[in-house]
Amino acid sequence: MAQRSQIFSSYLLRVAIAVMVLLVGGLLYLRQDVSRDRVYSLSKHSRTTVRALKDKVLVKVFASRQLPPEFSNLNRALKDLLEEFQRNSRGKFRYEYARFATNEELLSQASASGIQPYVAHIQENDELVSKEIVLGLVLEGAGKSQPMVLIPGMESRMEYQIMKELNKFDARPLPDLTIFADSLGLMYQYVNNHNELRTFIYELSQNYNIIYTDLKTAPRFTPVMLCLGVVSDLQRIQLYHLDQYLMQGGQVVMTQDRAYVYSNNYGTAVVETESNLFKLLDHYGIHIHNNLALDRECEIRKGAGLGTQAPYPFIPMIRGNPKLDYTRGFDSIYHFLASEVTLLPGAKLKYSPVLQTSDHSNRLLGPVFQVEESINRGLEPGYLNQPPITVAADFSGQFNSFFTEALTDSTFHASSDKARVILFGDSELPLDFGAGAYVVLNAVDHLLGRKEAIELRSRNLRPSLLSTGVFMERFKINPSDPDRTSAMLKTWFKLGAILGPLALLLLIGAGVAIHRKVRKVEA
Repeated sequence: MAQRSQIFSSYLLRVAIAVMVLLVGGLLYLRQDVSRDRVYSLSKHSRTTVRALKDKVLVKVFASRQLPPEFSNLNRALKDLLEEFQRNSRGKFRYEYARFATNEELLSQASASGIQPYVAHIQENDELVSKEIVLGLVLEGAGKSQPMVLIPGMESRMEYQIMKELNKFDARPLPDLTIFADSLGLMYQYVNNHNELRTFIYELSQNYNIIYTDLKTAPRFTPVMLCLGVVSDLQRIQLYHLDQYLMQGGQVVMTQDRAYVYSNNYGTAVVETESNLFKLLDHYGIHIHNNLALDRECEIRKGAGLGTQAPYPFIPMIRGNPKLDYTRGFDSIYHFLASEVTLLPGAKLKYSPVLQTSDHSNRLLGPVFQVEESINRGLEPGYLNQPPITVAADFSGQFNSFFTEALTDSTFHASSDKARVILFGDSELPLDFGAGAYVVLNAVDHLLGRKEAIELRSRNLRPSLLSTGVFMERFKINPSDPDRTSAMLKTWFKLGAILGPLALLLLIGAGVAIHRKVRKVEA
């Protein structure tokens, strides 16, 4: 009887310990982020910001119950991130999923809150059907309500997007940024990249207090000016005001190449951009070459008349300088018509490369750029074999004025050792919403000293080494039918994931059996 009581007490103690472990485990939130750059944990800036909120913020998530795979992955990433915000907020931040009896009610309430539905293809009863789904969130607090749209692929920048919205609740002042966009250049981008231009301008307005200038009058001096690409000559007074901004110690981030797409009734052509802006830059020692950078590692497209997928060397994949904080974390930065940027011989400026092509490069010369030639010759042995080409660089040091005297009654500045120019040799780079735009914004914030903004934008989830795209790029696989090859690779990866552990168990079992047999023989 005593032995039975002892056994019962032992089991009861074990159950009690198990219950205590479960309770403590439910109350404590213990996790260790061992990923590269700790991208699955909130940044220090985000933790500090969410704890310092003046008012409590409630996040309502609108998510359909049945989501296609890409939206399901996004929803899981969102839930994990919101959990991190909530646990680090000390009660200032809370989230909940909106629940409705039917999907129609969910769609109606989401639409009323400013979140529009998507049309997605979902598998139902072995049939592919089109359905309206919704995935988005609304932040509420301090009498404000701010919707936020979610799209697949934004997992890595979701923390950055949420932080932008949280900053609005505390009405934190945005830093001033002067922007020069030449009217003709702006019109050209509007015609060719309407939606992309609107998206980039909106992103700028979310990050800075924008002060526009046409440079026809002296711009209000702010620490940094963003100059978007031009496609023709500027007025002399515009050059003067840009020059004097630099001579006062101003810092400029500029996106400018030497080529643009010209269209008429007879077709399209890529031709040289002619502007007196290049003479101004040359005077300082900054030169944008009349060429296009080509790279073997480039975008793959189906060309007109080619009948198959082909590399487009004039849309190269660019690499950032690993020593620079504002280019780290971006593995795929694609340039469209990027020109080489160098320092002129004899110039006294300090020159630091920012973005470069790979060591499989070449140059396409103007004034009329035969881009078809680069496509046709892209696979020729030896054509793309030149060293890396710099397509963005940082220039600093002693700048001397392009002018010898004042053109207005303002004070004339002859030189400056505090001026700085970060030049990107691609006018369309910021219109690539993602890596391209973020690198340009990061360059602005680098000059403004906003390290926390750079850190948030650069916290990217790098693709897995077993991702089919990464795998094909790493092993230089350029199939004629990429979709079919990708599907085949995915099948092999799945088989490997299933059979790999079984093979490992068999090997371990065989090893243990052999070891036992050896010991038995020795005994």
